[in-house]
Amino acid sequence: MKYRVGIDLGGTSAKIACVTGGWKIVRETSVSTSGFPNSGDLARRISFAIKDMLGKDQAERIGIGVAGDIDPDRGVIRISPNLGWKNVPLKKLFQRHFNCPIFVENDANAAGWGVYKTQAPKNISNVIVMTLGTGVGGGIILNGRLYRGATGSAGEIGHMNIAEKGPLCNCGNRGCLETYVGGPHLIKKVRSGLGRGVKSSLQAQFRENPAEITPYLIAQAARRGDRYSQSIWEGVGHALGLAIGDLVYILNPQMIFFTGGIAQAGPLILGPLWRTLRQRAFKTPVNAVSIKVAREASHIGVLGAALL
Repeated sequence: MKYRVGIDLGGTSAKIACVTGGWKIVRETSVSTSGFPNSGDLARRISFAIKDMLGKDQAERIGIGVAGDIDPDRGVIRISPNLGWKNVPLKKLFQRHFNCPIFVENDANAAGWGVYKTQAPKNISNVIVMTLGTGVGGGIILNGRLYRGATGSAGEIGHMNIAEKGPLCNCGNRGCLETYVGGPHLIKKVRSGLGRGVKSSLQAQFRENPAEITPYLIAQAARRGDRYSQSIWEGVGHALGLAIGDLVYILNPQMIFFTGGIAQAGPLILGPLWRTLRQRAFKTPVNAVSIKVAREASHIGVLGAALL
């Protein structure tokens, strides 16, 4: 039997799964990616793991999602900071081990495609999927096709500028959406406020162990009525509203999905987001778009890769 194989290739591990034509994961495994500076060695180890997982079955096609700047046409990793790779011909490395079509894609694009294929209604063809986690990424689907842009670099929603003199982003610019929404920036802001002595139910936890101040804990406090925590999520929602206002103007999507850890704050984000969006954008495209938190699937990245 033949299966689609998806690989979600990250800095610490590679998740691997066999997927049926009905888009269900039937087998899965993983490989540690730490300590493999040589891309050829890592591709070989992952290939062996795939063959062990398949047994007597075969790979119909293989999709690989990787964080970084990707050339999907050539299957080349231009740069992947998490893996320490530059100009790695990943497609060719896997073609040494498999005689089937192989696709290499940015991991946020792969996750976005997975959400679109498995969660969007059949009559919806214009969708944006935003990954809200450590960073902020995106997958854009236009007219039912994954939009990659001229160089395969489309979808870097996290680096939309929403404040020219805003916080410094890891990319080197200031005021990127990611600096207002990304998990590490959010935690840094809350710890800074608690360190200044703001009134919050999180103060006791902060004094005991600042490292345990996480987005999940901040969301819990906000749901219990903590005003400071609520103001943090108001800021996240407002920032997203600014960015989505631009996306609605430019791309006119039918649906926007959020996925990732930050997205699990749900209504804490969606309320202020809609208030900002309705103040700043034309009524027609705003009324036409539905915004929701995707059903969380820890395997959405590997599933999306398999469906490329």
